[in-house]
Amino acid sequence: MMTADYEGLATELLRVNEELLRLPDHQQMARLSRGESFVLNYLLKHPQAHPVELSRGLAVSTARIATLLGRMERKQLISRDPDPLNNRQVIVTLSPQGLELIQRLRAAAIRSTVQMLAQLGPEDAREFVRLQKKLLSHLAAAGPTV
Repeated sequence: MMTADYEGLATELLRVNEELLRLPDHQQMARLSRGESFVLNYLLKHPQAHPVELSRGLAVSTARIATLLGRMERKQLISRDPDPLNNRQVIVTLSPQGLELIQRLRAAAIRSTVQMLAQLGPEDAREFVRLQKKLLSHLAAAGPTV
């Protein structure tokens, strides 16, 4: 029976991921999980959010989120309004310009992903997605490892 060399596989996977990060299509997809794109994407799925939710989601300080939201508000991508249930808090919502931008970014990311998956072929593409979902499920259940 053959055993897996998990350390060797981990080293190889890190190398592959480093290479992927250099590719423009992969960088475009990764942008959706950072900064302004993350906030826009989050608000697309959750029509309203408190800054603390965004802070947790991005794993950055509330001060960093406040700066980010201020910049996004100046660009008219979001609006911040008083929370009617708690006037000490604000509720963040997408503006029409923010909605248009995130829809455009998501469409571009989907086009890039379609091209990437098509390179694998239908069977490998399904298997790749299945393995990603399995890994996510295991990692989410296990909690932080660092």
